[in-house]
Amino acid sequence: MDSLTGILAVVLALSMPVAIVAIVFYFRHKGRTEVQKTLRMAIEKGTDLPPEFLENLKNMQARKTPANDIRSGLILIAIALGLVALDLANHSFILGKLSGVAAIPGFIGVALLILGIIGNRKK
Repeated sequence: MDSLTGILAVVLALSMPVAIVAIVFYFRHKGRTEVQKTLRMAIEKGTDLPPEFLENLKNMQARKTPANDIRSGLILIAIALGLVALDLANHSFILGKLSGVAAIPGFIGVALLILGIIGNRKK
């Protein structure tokens, strides 16, 4: 019974991120479908669309900005530092196995931070 519990825990832990991403994509798709339906109905009725609606329609697509890169980079660096702190608390040393895993989001965060800073300078 213990091995079944362990297998179930691993399967659930690995399927949770997939489920979260699927839910996010589903609701994003549903929202875009509703906007398209509203546009279609407005065009069929021949009504004029308010400029605010058209402006919001342009802003619906998330634009990648240097500020987003900096924010994402800082979040990933914080996650990496949290994993290093957890490794330090559990094993009383910093360069353990968990610190090696923490290097992955840490280096990605540093890269995003550099990209954000370079993007800000180009503006």
